[in-house]
Amino acid sequence: MKLIFPSSFWIAAIILICVPQLSCTKRLSNVYPLGKSYYNEARLWADMKQLAQSNPDSVALLTLGVTSKDNKPIYALQIQTDLERTPVLIVGQHHGDEVVGVEIAMELAKQLINGKNDADIRQLLSKYAFWIVPTLNPEAYAIVTSGKHEWKRKNNTDTNNNKKLDILTDGVDLNRNYPTFWKLDKPLPESNFFYKGASAASENETKAILELASMHQFKYAFFYHSSVSGSFNEKIFLPWQDKTKKAIQVDFTAMRNLAAVYASSIPKDYIPGNYSVHPGNTSKIGNSRNHFYYTYGTYAYDIEVCGKNKSGIGIVHPVPETKNMIARKNVQALISTLLYLQ
Repeated sequence: MKLIFPSSFWIAAIILICVPQLSCTKRLSNVYPLGKSYYNEARLWADMKQLAQSNPDSVALLTLGVTSKDNKPIYALQIQTDLERTPVLIVGQHHGDEVVGVEIAMELAKQLINGKNDADIRQLLSKYAFWIVPTLNPEAYAIVTSGKHEWKRKNNTDTNNNKKLDILTDGVDLNRNYPTFWKLDKPLPESNFFYKGASAASENETKAILELASMHQFKYAFFYHSSVSGSFNEKIFLPWQDKTKKAIQVDFTAMRNLAAVYASSIPKDYIPGNYSVHPGNTSKIGNSRNHFYYTYGTYAYDIEVCGKNKSGIGIVHPVPETKNMIARKNVQALISTLLYLQ
């Protein structure tokens, strides 16, 4: 007997087949505008203020300075105001389009502040004091999260002096504006995505984090990034290593071992395997990890989060479920790494 199905059956069948494929395609693509699941400027500042106001004995909301062009405040949460503990710095974002680092920083802050009944959190807070800077680049962050432009990387400094904001070409790459090795970085046009600024520490944002570092001389610093190209994602990078100095070699062995603890505890987003530690030497330029290590001896790490799809494209603006997973697993890896040191 021949079975005849009504047209509605076939329509339903096609939907059942296609929806998972569409869902998978979306999961493997960058999503923009970001949507309500992501922090935006207003909600970020409101949550930071609420966390501090609800925990006045152990949390302080700090204003590190204001941005170079728009005078936006640069906020940090200090968790554990008892300065006898080992100081740890977290910077979620230098580049405006690398928004997942902001989510990681806030997830860490909430777990540290609200998770005091957790044994691991109590152990962390007994030893470490945390300074969490969700974004060092509020100007570009506001542009990206507001939906104005997905790939605004630099701050809003009027580098071509035409008295208006050219979203893609204006600005300074804040992670190339640090004084250490700044002169060694090749000069690029002001319009370039990687323009290092007119001089070392030319930007208010850089000055703000340098002043904080000078005050506290952090033992550990974790700087979160994500590679739009996908080339660097799911890797951990150390500072440039001067291999001629034995004392530095000892430090780098310890830093590499600690990075391996982090990497081994965090699975990749879309393919099997875990994060890895970059095996070779890194760039001798004016970035944060070079400055912090060579100025203060800080064990400083560039953690490149977010994966890449099968085409090799970096998924740096993932769907909400993946974004939340990335934040949680990076926070857990950081907690495991710092507990490993005890």
